[in-house]
Amino acid sequence: MCTEFKWPYKKLSSLIEVKHGFAFKSEYFRDNGEFVLLTPGNFYESGGFKSLGEKQKYYIGEAPGNYILNKDDLLVAMTEQAPGLLGSTIFIPEEGKYLHNQRLGLIQIRDKKVSKEFLYHVFNSHIIRKLLSETAAGTKVKHTSPEKIGNVLIPFPPLEHQTVIADLLSTWDKGIKLKEALIAEKKQQKKWLMQNLLTGKKRLPSFFSKWHEAEYKNTLSSISAKKYQINSSEYLSEGKYPVVDQGKQLVIAYSNEKHKVLSCPKDGVIIFGDHTRELKYIDFDFVVGADGTQVLTAINNNSTRFVYYQLGMKQIPNTGYNRHFIFVKEMSFLLPPLSEQIAIAEVLSTADHEIDLHNRQLEELKLQKKALMQLLLTGMVRVNAQEVS
Repeated sequence: MCTEFKWPYKKLSSLIEVKHGFAFKSEYFRDNGEFVLLTPGNFYESGGFKSLGEKQKYYIGEAPGNYILNKDDLLVAMTEQAPGLLGSTIFIPEEGKYLHNQRLGLIQIRDKKVSKEFLYHVFNSHIIRKLLSETAAGTKVKHTSPEKIGNVLIPFPPLEHQTVIADLLSTWDKGIKLKEALIAEKKQQKKWLMQNLLTGKKRLPSFFSKWHEAEYKNTLSSISAKKYQINSSEYLSEGKYPVVDQGKQLVIAYSNEKHKVLSCPKDGVIIFGDHTRELKYIDFDFVVGADGTQVLTAINNNSTRFVYYQLGMKQIPNTGYNRHFIFVKEMSFLLPPLSEQIAIAEVLSTADHEIDLHNRQLEELKLQKKALMQLLLTGMVRVNAQEVS
C-alpha cells in the first residue's frame, strides 16, 4: 500500500447512462403478487438491498418487459424518501421478479473500462452523496435527475484498480452485514426472553411463587419533574449534566444547572414520552428535558427495571402529538415477587448490554469503512492487485 497522487476525475455522463423507471398504476398494487414493486424504501441509506417484509408492495398488472429487472442490475435512488437516501444504490438480488419503478434510476454502463461494483461503492460514498445532494431539486423532498447525475465528477482509476478497490470495500460490507445479522439475532433472542420471562411462561431456576396482577396505581408512581425541567432553548451541546427528554436519544443534550439535577433512585427511573410514547430506563442523575417527559418509579416493593420491561411489551395507541400517559395509567402489570423481578430484569439487562456492545462495534466498522472509502476512492492511498493477492 502506498500514497501517491490522486486519481483523475471524469464526468459520470461519459461512463454511464441513467434510465428512468416506469410509473406503475397504484390500482394494481397489492400486498402479494408476482412482481415486487421497488421503491426507495428498498434501499439502505448506506447502500444495499432492503427487504420490506410485510410492508412490501407488489404489482399484479401487465408489466412492460423493458421494466422487468435482471439479477445484478444496478439501481440508484433518485429521491430522498428518507434522510441520506438520495444516491443510494442496490444490486437486484433475483432474476425477473423486480420492477423498475419511478424515482429509481437504472445505471447502464457505456464504457467497458468501468466496473459496476466500483460504481456501487462510488455512489454510496459520502463524497458523491454530498455532490448529488447539493445539486438536487426540491425543498421538502430532494430529488435528482439523470442529467444531474451525469454532471457529477467522480475519481476514475484504471479498471484493475477499480476491481481491487471494490473487492476491499466489499470485504468491509460483508463484515458489516454479518454484524447486522448478529444484532438482529440477538434482538430476536431478547424478544423471546421478554415474551416468556415477563409473562411467567418460562421460569428462572429456583423460582416457584405465584404471580399477581396489579393496577398502575399500585405499581408505579410519578416523580414531579417540573422543578428539574429545562426548556429545549436551554439545551447545551456540552455540559456537566446530561439532559433526558421524551425523544428517541438516551441523552439529548447537556446542562450546567446543578440545581436542576434529579438524583436518580438506586433502582433507576422509567422515562415515558407523553407525546412520543418513547420509553427509556435511566440509572444516572440527569436534568429533565422539555414538556412531555414523564418520570416514573416502581412502588410497593416492585423493581423499576422489571416494570420498565413489562411496559415495553404493551401496546400504546398512537393518537398523534397528543397526551398518551393516560393509557399507561389504565394498565395493569403481571408481577412475581421482588427477587424474581430482579433476576428477570438482570437477564434482560444483560441482553441489552450485549446488543449495545454489538451496535457500537457496528458503528465502528462503518466509520472504518467510511475512512477507507475516502482514501481509496480519491486515490490518496492506492493498492495494487499484487499487494492483496
